[in-house]
Amino acid sequence: MRLENKVAVITGASRGIGFSIARAFLREGSKVALCGSRQESADKAVAKLKTEFPDADIAGFGFDVNDTVQVKDMVEKVVTKWGRIDVLVNNAGVTSTKSMLDMTDEDFTSVIDINLVGPFKITREVARVMKDNGGGSIINTSSMVGTYGGKMQTAYSSSKFGINGLTKSCAKELGQYGIRVNAVAPGAVATDMAKEFTDERMRQFLSMMTPLGRMAEPDELAGAYVYLASDESSFTTGTIINVDGGIVM
Repeated sequence: MRLENKVAVITGASRGIGFSIARAFLREGSKVALCGSRQESADKAVAKLKTEFPDADIAGFGFDVNDTVQVKDMVEKVVTKWGRIDVLVNNAGVTSTKSMLDMTDEDFTSVIDINLVGPFKITREVARVMKDNGGGSIINTSSMVGTYGGKMQTAYSSSKFGINGLTKSCAKELGQYGIRVNAVAPGAVATDMAKEFTDERMRQFLSMMTPLGRMAEPDELAGAYVYLASDESSFTTGTIINVDGGIVM
């Protein structure tokens, strides 16, 4: 198994892409700290995965990714339980579809806080653990709009441009400690969040714009995260991997 005995922290893992990543990591032998915004949702996701992987070494953590105290507490609990952290997946995020002319300061900063400031805080705390343990892999979730922007997505696309910058800057700074930092940039994915913020007409348009002619299912992205978490990517850092059906090329 490609991730046997690795300890992975995955945020935004109670549903969607993050849940699929957690499932794929468990299948490859990883120990998983499944993180959600609420303890209830994290526990529910853990219980669901336990039905598929009854012997899995998995625990749920609910916390606010933008609360430094809660982030530090989560990291301490994971290290207490498993002794180290080998992989961090910064996947938690929110989207926003609103005209920038109608957007308030709070509308903008709330997205930036969760999608960019949160990953920075978690990366900082986990990187300190990885540095002491001789290295690790940090994987951020970016987006296709982090390359070319998105109409009605000023806050969201800005946060994903920021994630790309965070990825590359941290890769350059943390490489000396054996810590690799990469990102996966999904295209149009049929998640619950996507369905909440798009109508059928928009989903058809996204499918038409994608060379493969459809939206992705969350499970189709998980393989890229497994590769970046595994030793197979031992010389890969600072890279943004597009998993978007060819929409950005």
